[in-house]
Amino acid sequence: MTPNEAGVAGLRQALESDGYRLDLEERAGRLVASISATPDACEDCLVPKPVMLVMIEQALGVPQHLIDLHYPP
Repeated sequence: MTPNEAGVAGLRQALESDGYRLDLEERAGRLVASISATPDACEDCLVPKPVMLVMIEQALGVPQHLIDLHYPP
């Protein structure tokens, strides 16, 4: 599974502008997407998980059913 690199860069840039970080890892044929908040994170800016799953799918070209999404607590 090779995510679209341009999509990765665009998604990371969008998240970073709101104070979040995106880490991606492939594990057992699945994409693990972990979003973490920086000290400058905008709490109201992070979309709900179902919306983020669609955004990741579209940006990276990875089907939602292969994505494990982790959000900040």
